[in-house]
Amino acid sequence: MAKYGKHNQNKDVPISIKNDQYLPYREKLGERIKELRKKRGHTQESFALDVVKMNVSYLAKIENGYVNTSVNYLIRIAKGLNVKVRDLIEF
Repeated sequence: MAKYGKHNQNKDVPISIKNDQYLPYREKLGERIKELRKKRGHTQESFALDVVKMNVSYLAKIENGYVNTSVNYLIRIAKGLNVKVRDLIEF
């Protein structure tokens, strides 16, 4: 079992994720998704369940940069936000 440490707004994150060199990019991606989702008036739950048909906790992990999500999910999220995938990852 992974040891846990503090990172990103005092949330518990596995140390293996905390030391990941790509974490800053995933965090930026997650922030962008969250920003666009809120701008369109969606809660995390409504967006995940009603729009992109994904598990709410998985969307939360994407928005916090905890998972390296698939292109398929990025496409679904982009379509749900009415943007292109590149609009999510240009930072």
